[in-house]
Amino acid sequence: MTDAHNPIATPDMPGQNPLAHRPWLKNYSPGVAADVHLSETSLSHLIDDAVREVPHKIALEFFGATTTYAELGSQIDRAAEGLRLAGVQAGDRVALILPNCPQHIVAFYAILRLGAIVVEHNPLYTGAELRHMFEDHGAKAAIVWDKISGHITGLPDDIRPAHIYAVNLIKAMPRPHPRGAQTAGQKGARVPGKT
Repeated sequence: MTDAHNPIATPDMPGQNPLAHRPWLKNYSPGVAADVHLSETSLSHLIDDAVREVPHKIALEFFGATTTYAELGSQIDRAAEGLRLAGVQAGDRVALILPNCPQHIVAFYAILRLGAIVVEHNPLYTGAELRHMFEDHGAKAAIVWDKISGHITGLPDDIRPAHIYAVNLIKAMPRPHPRGAQTAGQKGARVPGKT
């Protein structure tokens, strides 16, 4: 039994919402707000605000490699311009087939910056699974993990995107440290050859 005022009422508790007392709040850490004010702006504007207001703060951390908001903003600008020059515009669909990595975040916001539509895909889908999805959405471009780019380049001409960008995830990995140097994750670890 549900109604407009109580959308999750149950038969054993007619007219009562079992979640009204918000039982999950007891699991919040001290200082975590129970209610959050949601902004009325777009995700693109939120990232632009962060780039402007806290450019030197860390925006991303990936296996120890960090990216500041200023660096992230610059990467988003460059990616958006590349897509714009390729003809991507507001309303176009752009397939995104990347695992969780910095390039995924950059591509996501670059697509939004143009007013285009992000079409997310699991990078572990098979070629056959992706083919059906591309038949349905008709993406104009695809930004793809290089390890599976063959799934997209091998699509039939009538459904293959006009522009396919293969992304090498290794470029976002931390650079090797000089021999014996400690990484942030090893802070306090013993360096070979030192006592």
